[in-house]
Amino acid sequence: MNYKILIADDIGTEFEHIRKIMNDEIEFTILKTPQSNIYQTSLSENPNIILITKECLSRSSIGSLISLKQSTETNNIPVLLITDYSPRVNIDRIFEYGIVDIVRVPYEKDELLMRIEAAESRKEFQHEIYKEHEWLRELSIVAKKTATGVAIINAIGKLEWINEGFEKLYGYSLEEFKEKFEESLFDKQQNPYLSEAINLCKKGAESNVYENKWLTKNGKLIWVQTTLTPVYNEQNEIIKFIAIESDITALKKAEERLEAKNQSLITLTEHLESTNLLLEEQREEIKKQKEYIEKQKKKSEELLLNILPFETAEQLKKKGYAKSKQYRLVSILFTDFKGFSDLANTIDSQTLITELNFYIQKFDEIIENHFIEKIKTIGDAYMCAGGLPLRNKSNPIDVTLAGLKIQKFMEKSAKEKIKNNETPWELRLGIHTGDVIAGVIGKKKFAYDIWGDAVNKACRMEQAGEVGKVNISESTYSYIKEYFDCTYRGKIEIKNGGQLKMYFVNRLKPEFSKDKEGITPNIKFMRILSTY
Repeated sequence: MNYKILIADDIGTEFEHIRKIMNDEIEFTILKTPQSNIYQTSLSENPNIILITKECLSRSSIGSLISLKQSTETNNIPVLLITDYSPRVNIDRIFEYGIVDIVRVPYEKDELLMRIEAAESRKEFQHEIYKEHEWLRELSIVAKKTATGVAIINAIGKLEWINEGFEKLYGYSLEEFKEKFEESLFDKQQNPYLSEAINLCKKGAESNVYENKWLTKNGKLIWVQTTLTPVYNEQNEIIKFIAIESDITALKKAEERLEAKNQSLITLTEHLESTNLLLEEQREEIKKQKEYIEKQKKKSEELLLNILPFETAEQLKKKGYAKSKQYRLVSILFTDFKGFSDLANTIDSQTLITELNFYIQKFDEIIENHFIEKIKTIGDAYMCAGGLPLRNKSNPIDVTLAGLKIQKFMEKSAKEKIKNNETPWELRLGIHTGDVIAGVIGKKKFAYDIWGDAVNKACRMEQAGEVGKVNISESTYSYIKEYFDCTYRGKIEIKNGGQLKMYFVNRLKPEFSKDKEGITPNIKFMRILSTY
């Protein structure tokens, strides 16, 4: 099999480097393309993977990247970003452009191959997530709670989505409406207005407005005004239609009464002017309401993402609730500061909280780089877990690495405080791997939490630990023992009269470590970890 790598590199530096380090890989074909021509070259060459440089993230080139994900011929090709800096990754933006991984300069052949293999192994999963993200972005076009009816129609004339205003207007749910009107809704003879509006949009009209009579579910005859607007992709092709509908029955009845009474031209003019003024006021009010709804929606979404995992927040937005889930393999990490009460008696409260916040923020930063979810803090205690809400098999290793980095950070901080004649902060840290139940509790103030015997055992590991050490249970040890140097330290009593073996994690084994201290994994270990 001839494996094609397409490199978008106007400067040429990365293309020459990759061609040099891959010169002995005869099964690879390395192609080069201008950054503005990524999409067209991908259509003609059909590469297995695409490598881009940071210059491709300019405004002039992002459209070509987005086109890759919108085309059925190229949307499954993984895209990797080569960059010489290490910013905090904005997952949402990178995902939106279709980028699935980052290759940091400098890099060697083994690391590049590892990144390519990892991207290949999960490309189907990444593609499904991207499609779901695109669907959510389409739904964000309109305010879900607006009183105006809104419907989304696909390019072949099928109804895909309606908002609550649409359901209230007609009295039908989406499935009920499709079942009753799907066959006739887009029929040229039975519904010529919609058919004509779609044809006009296809000929270039920005939007089309028409009026029609409808019989609601409860038998009420209403007049509906529809504004049909096409949505285009980057290739100027129509991919959706948005129909915004308003009940103008009251306005129609007013016009009929005016005609029946045959009022004078002056009276009719005055009435029309007052009606127009009222409509303008209503439009302004609707505009203000929509702006207010958008602001409140944005605040709600930001708040949900601050306190809940992304997947759980999305469930709450879609369904109004999130079901609890059972997880068979989760690694839980607990920390607690030794002598915190004594520190509280020697440091003023504001300084104490400031320093505590400094440590907690550093813990957050460390676990974020290891696919670990923060659960909560209780006083000076910190709790997080790996393996949820997205399940993975690498969480015992991920959490152990994070534990070593946290204790290393605490050791460095303590040395600085001693150097400045300050009281050092000391930390106990415990880890246990087991099964838990995770979910959202509360009605007005949501909280994501986990429950199970594994949580209690992780807490016991912390309580039985020592300052500066990573104390793990036998369960965690069984998953990591091949890669970490550990010391057995005996058993500890737990609830119900049971006992639990404990181990100190000293470091990564030398053959898997990049540094002398055994904290940072080498390329060999990262390649092993990518297979989990």
